[in-house]
Amino acid sequence: MDSLHHVPSPFALSALSRAKLEALLIELFGEITTLKQTVAELREENARLKGLKGRPTIKPSGMDQDTAPSKPTADKKQPGRGKVMPRVSVEEKVIKAEIPPGSRFKGYEPFLVQDLVISARATCYQRERWVTPDGRTILAPLPEGVGPRRADQQATSVRSCAASC
Repeated sequence: MDSLHHVPSPFALSALSRAKLEALLIELFGEITTLKQTVAELREENARLKGLKGRPTIKPSGMDQDTAPSKPTADKKQPGRGKVMPRVSVEEKVIKAEIPPGSRFKGYEPFLVQDLVISARATCYQRERWVTPDGRTILAPLPEGVGPRRADQQATSVRSCAASC
């Protein structure tokens, strides 16, 4: 702080002319700037000596180079995602059941079978379900070769039907 020895006391400042005050202010601002730079360098050195990371070097963003608006290009809308389509269409087949007379129709029980035949194909069999007058439930049988299969066989069957089924 030996540089501050030549700064006059506050009472003597009022006696200085405007030009001398401005010169003194410029000199003091210069000293403050160098002191701030010295403090920053010392902090970086302390961090380096402690093994801490120093300040990162940040490259300019390039935004300052061209602040003028660019030429308006044709309004290109980015295409939206669009309607989500299932990868495989589901074919529905209704299977008729042999029922005794007087039975009431109670709807269908879905059974989804997914086969891979060069291209994917899924079939949702709508099996008729009936209730006989004596209370028994009759379910239409699946076609030959359709039904739950083991993992080592060609196709995989799924017991539940998808929402589109």
